[in-house]
Amino acid sequence: MTGTNPMLAEDYWTRPAVARIDNWLIGKTENFEPDRELARKLLYSAPWLKDMVKINSQYRPRVVLVLARDFGITQFADLGCGLPPRWSRTRKRYEPGAPVYDAASAVHDEPRVVYVDNDPAVCGHARTVLDEHPTTAAVECDIRDIDRLLDHLGNAGLDRGAPIAVLLHDLLPWLNDAEARLVMAALREWLPAGSAISITHATADWAPETMKDLVGHYAAADISYRPRSLGEITDLLIPWDLLPPGIVLTGQWRPTKVAGLPPAEHSHAYAAVITNGAAPARDPFSPSPRAMPTTRTTPSGAYPVTDP
Repeated sequence: MTGTNPMLAEDYWTRPAVARIDNWLIGKTENFEPDRELARKLLYSAPWLKDMVKINSQYRPRVVLVLARDFGITQFADLGCGLPPRWSRTRKRYEPGAPVYDAASAVHDEPRVVYVDNDPAVCGHARTVLDEHPTTAAVECDIRDIDRLLDHLGNAGLDRGAPIAVLLHDLLPWLNDAEARLVMAALREWLPAGSAISITHATADWAPETMKDLVGHYAAADISYRPRSLGEITDLLIPWDLLPPGIVLTGQWRPTKVAGLPPAEHSHAYAAVITNGAAPARDPFSPSPRAMPTTRTTPSGAYPVTDP
């Protein structure tokens, strides 16, 4: 298969890719031996890694539903969308979580969704599986080229005259500090009033030695991985407002009562939603008690956060 697609690098199929590693970790088949080899090393160091990936994927439809239903947002950009989830005929649902369009269309007719990834094969899957509606689009672009990416979002039909929700789920950990700050600053400047940014971000706060091992495994495969602490993630989110329940473990962000979910402590990542003036279109539902851990305040006094 090497070199058969002129859009792919000669070594594309012989080096691991993050999207395909995650695909293997959730039991899917769109992956290759280099992906599986690295994934096995990662899993040996962190037995909870499969749960971490599932929790991150299950967060997607949950947060999209809140933004669509409670805040009336009809436009979404899924940056670093990854390989599409598959429909389970047995369970009659997407595994491990519904795509953005499907989640938003539970509230709005024809929500506008742009899926973005820098992996050309992932984008090929997105164009085939996700870009199947008049109001969807799939774009190949690297978030490090943020100005070009924002141009693509406008060209793909997102209307800056209305609020937009941007999903940055498990994306910022693959950027260095300067890149992550630049991306967040550019998004805050570009997004119209009433918009929102949803993030999930890996952290070493609960298992520092294990995360150090994961960083090393990725580095050996020439992949840079940068889990961040609670304080570092908080700094990336300032100065926009946080939606309740603040910055919490991904599995604790407004959890739903669905059987078979992995335990929240296997998240090893934080989730948060920030807005620039988004007002609820209806009274948002209150998080369950276990979604509201003990809070403290950052030195700036701006953000309720959770301690590890």
